[in-house]
Amino acid sequence: MTERLTTKWIAACGLAALTAGGCASRHDDAWLTELRMREAAARPLRDIGSTDGAFASRVPAEMRGSIETGEEADYIALDIGGETPVECALYHDEVESASTVQTLAAQVFAGLEKRHGTVIERTPGEIDAGVVAGSPFLRVSWTYRTTGEQAEVVGQLKQMIATREGRSVYCVHHENGYAKSFENLFRELVSHVRFSSYDDLRPYFTQIDILSTDGERFGFATVSLTLDEDGEPRVVRYTTQLARTAEGGLTARDVTEVEHSSLQGAVRGQVFTDFRDGEVSSSLVLEDLAGVGWQVRGQRGGANLRAIFEQPDLSSWLGDARTLGGLVAAGDGQSLASTRIWDPDFDAEASVERRYQLRAPLQAQLWEVSAVTGDRQAWLAVDGDGLIQAMKAVENDRTVLRERVFVEGALR
Repeated sequence: MTERLTTKWIAACGLAALTAGGCASRHDDAWLTELRMREAAARPLRDIGSTDGAFASRVPAEMRGSIETGEEADYIALDIGGETPVECALYHDEVESASTVQTLAAQVFAGLEKRHGTVIERTPGEIDAGVVAGSPFLRVSWTYRTTGEQAEVVGQLKQMIATREGRSVYCVHHENGYAKSFENLFRELVSHVRFSSYDDLRPYFTQIDILSTDGERFGFATVSLTLDEDGEPRVVRYTTQLARTAEGGLTARDVTEVEHSSLQGAVRGQVFTDFRDGEVSSSLVLEDLAGVGWQVRGQRGGANLRAIFEQPDLSSWLGDARTLGGLVAAGDGQSLASTRIWDPDFDAEASVERRYQLRAPLQAQLWEVSAVTGDRQAWLAVDGDGLIQAMKAVENDRTVLRERVFVEGALR
């Protein structure tokens, strides 16, 4: 995962949208509800793509204008039948999904305040996460109201972002209504998009989990494995999540962990990056000191960090999967297992033991396992390959359910 990309392009509700009903200039609940239930008529799929062959896709919309090529992304505007177009950025790399959604929404609201006065209400509506064509996505909609010298403005902002073939695709629609039409366009765009630069990056194993609490899906987690130049596994884990605040806003967190592992599952080295609300909270590197121990260096909470701790062997994500596979294969004869891991969320300056206990079979080829890391406990549903199909744990005073929704390939 790269550093957060900023973009020169955002959608903002201007005079054209006001006069066309993209933002409501009067506040009538019944009228506004009807306005927000509008949907576009179905349209046939049309081919779109860049002239240099960098990307191609199919969408149920017509292009407005031409593709704009930038240093960070290619930008397109698509007509779905409303007064304002759906605007999309096809990034040249992956961006932090939650932080990007949060940052670009904040830029829209800042632009609204310049044009129409103070934003006195700004509320995230439905938050959702899922998978389309093997690509994880986040979706969030906002409603807002401004007040100023001119008429009151009541509007709606809809955002979706997905990770596809090693790149990010972001779309926004700034107009009341057309929620299903917008989501359908995004799904078709992501399902059909192909990037010419992807073949060399294709992983041999991918797993996607969806995070939810109280029935609301608020994030996703991915694991992908490729082989490095030495033929050993490179494990990339990425978690993105949005959380509601007491003030009615959203916080964003994006965590990327890159592990270099042996085929047996021992860590060779690791990089940990934590984005919170669009800023780097932690950027740490774990290095092997020639079998003597481990060194952690980097930045955490705005301060430099350097620590050395003794631990001959650490388990990678792959190592824990192999441990779990052995645990369930042994059954009652070997109901306990443990690994030592580096978990910066628990302690960035030392290793921590993770203890597994096989509890009971849940169904065919699925077992319940408890996992204890320090003072934290989780309940897992593990398959015969040692892969976690579901996990339940308490995080920040809320119960989070993590469920596998997509898997492709196999462990080696």
